[in-house]
Amino acid sequence: MQRWIGAGVMGWIAVFAGWVWMPTTAAAAPGRAEVPAATVQQEYTATLPSATLVVQLDDRRSLVRRVPFSSTTSGLALLEATGLAVAVAESNFGAVVCAIQGTGCPAEECFCDDRQYWNYNFWTENGWQPYAVGAASSVIQAAGAVEGWRWGAAESQQTPADRALAAAQGLAWLHAQQDPATGGFGESFSAAVEVMLALGANAEKPASWLPASGRRSLETFWLLRVGPYSRVNAAAAGKVAVAMAATDLCQTARTASPAFWKEASTQQSPPDAGFAVWGILGAAALGEKIPASSLTALRAQQRADGGWEWQADFGSDTNTTSLAIQALIAGGESPASTSIASALDFLASAQSAEGGFVYDPRTMDYGADGNSTAYVLQALLAAGEDPEGERWARPDGTPFQFLLGLQQADGAFAWQPGTGGNLLTTAQAVAALLGQTYPFVVRPPESCAARRTRLTSEETISAQP
Repeated sequence: MQRWIGAGVMGWIAVFAGWVWMPTTAAAAPGRAEVPAATVQQEYTATLPSATLVVQLDDRRSLVRRVPFSSTTSGLALLEATGLAVAVAESNFGAVVCAIQGTGCPAEECFCDDRQYWNYNFWTENGWQPYAVGAASSVIQAAGAVEGWRWGAAESQQTPADRALAAAQGLAWLHAQQDPATGGFGESFSAAVEVMLALGANAEKPASWLPASGRRSLETFWLLRVGPYSRVNAAAAGKVAVAMAATDLCQTARTASPAFWKEASTQQSPPDAGFAVWGILGAAALGEKIPASSLTALRAQQRADGGWEWQADFGSDTNTTSLAIQALIAGGESPASTSIASALDFLASAQSAEGGFVYDPRTMDYGADGNSTAYVLQALLAAGEDPEGERWARPDGTPFQFLLGLQQADGAFAWQPGTGGNLLTTAQAVAALLGQTYPFVVRPPESCAARRTRLTSEETISAQP
C-alpha cells in the first residue's frame, strides 16, 4: 500500500483533503501508539480509552466504528485500526487518505477527483470542526473522542454525530442479546436476519460477532439455518439476499435466491406487494436482472391513496410503501416519477405531530412507532428527500428526532415511548440512523463451496516459500 504521511506545522500551510501540505518530511511526524484492531461490537478492556469514528461516504450514508487505544494515538492510526479498507498514499508532504471502504481514489492516483476528497473533522458540542493538522499529526488522548471523515467538497457538511453514535449504541445492545449457546438471537431465525441487516448497514462481518461467553459466531448460526428460511417465501429469500450481500457472506447450496421464487411464480399471478418488494430488493442486492414485468406489476399494486399494502385487503401501510419506494428506485425508477411522488404524499399523511410515522394513517390515534419511522426514513433518503427539511418537520420534531427519542439508556430502541427496548426496532433503527437504504451493497453471490476452494488455494500460495 502506498502512503503519504503528513507532518507538523512549519512554514506555509495549506489545509487540503484532511491533511496538511508543508515543507517537511515524514520523519518529522510524531510517533504513533499501537492501536488494537476493533469493531464497534468488540468487548473493551476497562483500562483502555476508546474513540468513535464516523465515516460518511456521501451525502447520506455513514459507517461507525469504536476503537480502543492505549495512551495517545493519531487520527490516521485510529482510522487504520477500524478494519475498514483504507487506501493511503505517501509523499514528502505527508499522509493522504485516498479512499475508505472503496469510496474515493486509488492510492496510485490519490487526487483523481479534483472536486472531492476526504475531509477530516472532530466532534464538539458545537458540531463538527475541521482539524488544523493532518490525520497523521493529530493527537487523540481523551476517552470518548469522536473523529469524523467525510467524502465530498471542501464546503460539504458532515451529518451530526448523534445519529451515528446512537446507531453504535444500538449495535452494542444488539450484540449483548446474542445467544451464547447458538450465536443467534433466540429461536427465531427472522430475528437473526434483522440483526444481520443492521450489521450490513454498518459494513460489519458476522464472523466477528461472538457472544460474551460462547464459541458460535453469528455467521455460524446463519450458515446452519439460512437454507430452510430462504425457501419459506420470496420475501424471506429477498431479505436473506440483501443481508448476504451487505455482509459478504457466501451462499449455501440450499439457499434460495429471489430468482428461484421468480421462476416458481412464472405461471401464477403477481405476488402480493410485501413479498414482491423484498424479492426485487434481494435481486438488486445480488446484481440479478430485475424483469420490467416485476416493476410494472408492483406499480399496478399501488393503491388510490398512494400507498401499498402487504397483502390484498390489508390496507395501505407505511412499511410496505417505504419498501416499495426503495424497490422501484433500485429497479431504476426516477425519484421524480408520479408513482414515487404519490407514495411520498401517502407517507406524509401518516406523520404525527412529533415527527414520527404510524403504521396505518387510518389509525393515527395509535401513535407513531420506531419501526415505521425507521422504514420511512430510509424511503425518504432513497427518494432524495431531506427528513430534516420543511416538508417533513412537524411542530414537535422531525423524523430523526422522534427516532432518537426512542433510544433507552442501555442503547436499545423502544417501539413506542415507554414500551422498553425492542430488538426489531433497534435493528431497523440502525440502518436509518446511518442513512443507509436498501439494498446496502450490490454484490453477486459466491457459493460457499467456491469460497472454500478459493481460500484454500490462496492459503496454499501464501504458504509457499
